[in-house]
Amino acid sequence: MPENNEEQEKVFFRNPFVQQEEGLFDGAYHRVPPPKKSIYAPPRKNALSKKHIIFNTISIVLSIMLILSGSFCLVAYSYFNRINYEEIDEENAPINYTGRHTSDSKVNAYNGELLDDPMILNIMLFGADTRKGQSSGQSDTMIIFSIDTRHKKLKMLSLMRDTYVEIPDYENNKINASFFYGGASLAVQTVQRNYGIKIDRYAVVDFKSFRNIIDTLGGIDIELREEEIDYINWQCWVNGQVDTRDEIDINQFIFYDNGEGEPVANVHLNGRQALWHARNRGQEGICDGDDYTRTLRQRKVMSILIDRLKKSDFATIMSVIYDIGPMITTNLKTSEITKLATNITTYLKYDIVSASAPDYSHFGIDFYYDNLWINGYGLECIVIYDWNSFRKRVADFVFEDVTL
Repeated sequence: MPENNEEQEKVFFRNPFVQQEEGLFDGAYHRVPPPKKSIYAPPRKNALSKKHIIFNTISIVLSIMLILSGSFCLVAYSYFNRINYEEIDEENAPINYTGRHTSDSKVNAYNGELLDDPMILNIMLFGADTRKGQSSGQSDTMIIFSIDTRHKKLKMLSLMRDTYVEIPDYENNKINASFFYGGASLAVQTVQRNYGIKIDRYAVVDFKSFRNIIDTLGGIDIELREEEIDYINWQCWVNGQVDTRDEIDINQFIFYDNGEGEPVANVHLNGRQALWHARNRGQEGICDGDDYTRTLRQRKVMSILIDRLKKSDFATIMSVIYDIGPMITTNLKTSEITKLATNITTYLKYDIVSASAPDYSHFGIDFYYDNLWINGYGLECIVIYDWNSFRKRVADFVFEDVTL
């Protein structure tokens, strides 16, 4: 501390906030508020430089993007988490099931490995014929749905349900029996063992869910022949499914000639009607058809739904996923579905191609029909002549340009 008033005076007056009050005795000082202009007012800086403006702008934009992306992830997770996830049983899966190949080349299906392409995602679609009171049923529909980013195509390959195949741990049977015996897990193993194609994921929709999905989407508009309409009307009537709220009035359909002498009509089908159309393989006296025409109808219905999504914006597509999610059972994980959803507008630009395996035009070449004794019953089956040759034809459709 200073020892005299002179030194004390020098000390205090170094502080601009301490002033001597006039009229007081020497050495008496009084602290007074500083002038407003002196309250630590920093010197006025020049305007922000262009470099700083750019940096701040980028920081703000990135912050907004992070907030929006975080919000999207949360919304997407809540949407996709509504889908019924089911882990596949891989314990008894065939060789090379769990791993994907990382190279562009395919592997030989006939040496025990599965054909695979990292740019093609193969999803096995099952339409389960699970009736009321049953825990499982046969797969009325089996379609390999491929998202082919290499060739920019969406592919649908119907596997004919009457094809006679090897079922792991069971006697040989029709391929649709594999779903009845062991659900999607065994059905996927059966497809891989016999067709040599790597199945990456699967999705299952039963009859009730199919109806609900179509109704949720507001039905479908489709061109049908008169006999196909008669079939739908007949099935709804004979199964007691016609009531005042859901009655198909044949007189409401306007028929016209398509130039080939066959009357057709553009009609709107609800979920119940669309299901009967997708299950239509002919009815004696009402509608001609077989299992090939049925698979063709199933792929046509799917194509109509895909075309509708093509005309929808991203928000609408997300809304559809949210609504129909609980009606689908799949082993696609939420993270995988999110990735697919973010690219869905790109995938929907791809061309849609479809076929059946075996194709009916290859009757006598790839396959023949035969009555086989199965579980005490004589059943008509599709029998493949040469599985190696047939697998090559299947691989050509799914992967294209396959060298085996």
